[in-house]
Amino acid sequence: MKKILFFLIVCNVFVTFKSQTDIQSRSCIIDISKKNSANESQKNLPNCGNTSLYYNQNYHDNPRYIPKISDDVIYVKLNFIFPTKPDGTGNFEQNNPEHTAFLNSFVDMINYRLANLGSPVSGCENASQQISDTKIRVIVNKIWKVDPAWDYLVTGFNPANNNPYDNNSVLIPGSTYYYSYYDNDPSIPPGINITFANNGQIYSQFQNGNYSQIPLGWAASEFPLYNQFDAKSRQSWPDIYNGFLYRKHDTVGNPVFGSPTWDTVKQWYYSDLGARAMVHELGHNLGLYHHDCGSNLMSYSAGNHDYLSVEDVSMMFQTASITNVRQYFTENSFKNTYLNVNSDELWDINFRNYSNVKIDNNSSLKATCKLIMAPQSRVVVKSGSNFIIEGADVRSANDSSWNGIKVEGTGYCLILPDTKIDNGYFYVYTDNTPLPGGKVADNQVIKLTAKMKGDEKVAAADSFKIYPNPTGDFINIQTDDEIISVSVYNASGQRIINHTGKEKKIDVQSIPSGMYLLEIKTKNKVVTEKFIKK
Repeated sequence: MKKILFFLIVCNVFVTFKSQTDIQSRSCIIDISKKNSANESQKNLPNCGNTSLYYNQNYHDNPRYIPKISDDVIYVKLNFIFPTKPDGTGNFEQNNPEHTAFLNSFVDMINYRLANLGSPVSGCENASQQISDTKIRVIVNKIWKVDPAWDYLVTGFNPANNNPYDNNSVLIPGSTYYYSYYDNDPSIPPGINITFANNGQIYSQFQNGNYSQIPLGWAASEFPLYNQFDAKSRQSWPDIYNGFLYRKHDTVGNPVFGSPTWDTVKQWYYSDLGARAMVHELGHNLGLYHHDCGSNLMSYSAGNHDYLSVEDVSMMFQTASITNVRQYFTENSFKNTYLNVNSDELWDINFRNYSNVKIDNNSSLKATCKLIMAPQSRVVVKSGSNFIIEGADVRSANDSSWNGIKVEGTGYCLILPDTKIDNGYFYVYTDNTPLPGGKVADNQVIKLTAKMKGDEKVAAADSFKIYPNPTGDFINIQTDDEIISVSVYNASGQRIINHTGKEKKIDVQSIPSGMYLLEIKTKNKVVTEKFIKK
């Protein structure tokens, strides 16, 4: 089995301005000395041979995860962490309206670029297979932490060297990374932890009116892991706030740059960060390497840096399905399309799937490892086809509800002996008849054949509901779990409503019409659900 090392990407960013844009020229170093080696990986389950084409890491040869225009988007959670001085200064400030607006614009630009890919230049890559939308968006939690090393100096990092490997690589996510303790902070929700530490030496000089030193300009990201499914994913982004201050002083009104206003300069900065730099680094978290094509967001060659190839986007979805990064996609992420099985296939991989599955054309699908399905999804076994579960663990992403396996016509579902399905929501049904009790006992062989065709929908047993949906005024939450907090996010990933406490009725009258995400944190889990405000 091919093993992937836990590479670290370090990007050196040397910042200049040209005309009316914020241009970054970068070079990157790949460090294989600081890694979690594949030899340290958790062992796969006995029936996980990883021979499925959905595990193929040569994604340029056979892309399998190409999104369609009709797909719904899936959402990955990011934690923007801002270490500060004890008084809350020294970085972007939590209650500063200008800072909040800048960060919100930054997030908007990340999602704008993910949703609006450009085209490759002639001779670069195949424009005929261009994808205009990744169908991936980010949801961002902004978190402020008083930190004794907000300024790097406690860690011993020497900013004068501008060397990310200085003093045992304390700013590179890995075994010597200073901010790794955020991984286990219970107040930080699940997500890719992105730390925006600020250099105290440069910051102090700026406070004294000395802007002679240019802020640091590199970022470090981690590649995904294929076997350690609960491993953390992180990025380190030093001196973003110092860059904000530097531009405010050095660029506003400067005739060299066309005497721009502060609003214009801020737009240059967050556009470059969001449209190129952050999407580039997120690309590394989602398995993408560097390109030599300047049009590509993963390239440092000259070019527009505004598009991703079909193979790139396919790799991003593969990473979201079969690596540790899948844990950061929301539980209700669902593409609302079908993954079609039209010939015999073996799924011997630890696989999170965001689509329905349809087995057709007299085909057989055998699952032997772990299959995590979207709660809204189902497996449909068409007449003449079959779904065989042999030792596989079939579960829902929210681990509480699922729409099950629907068997039609002469199709059948075969659950072989020694298959243990120990959740209370798994079920198979034919013509609206669910499997008794919703469970399969050990050593039990079950073969279900439909008596009639049809697409009747059977609701899964569901211990968690939100209603009404769509709504005009309120969202009600039905759950037996004790609620800790409830948040509402807009389509740009901004949190616009936040309630703490046991409230089960959320007032949404003040928000505009549109699609939103509701995130509910309980003592036992975190659940996200889509809803529509009329």
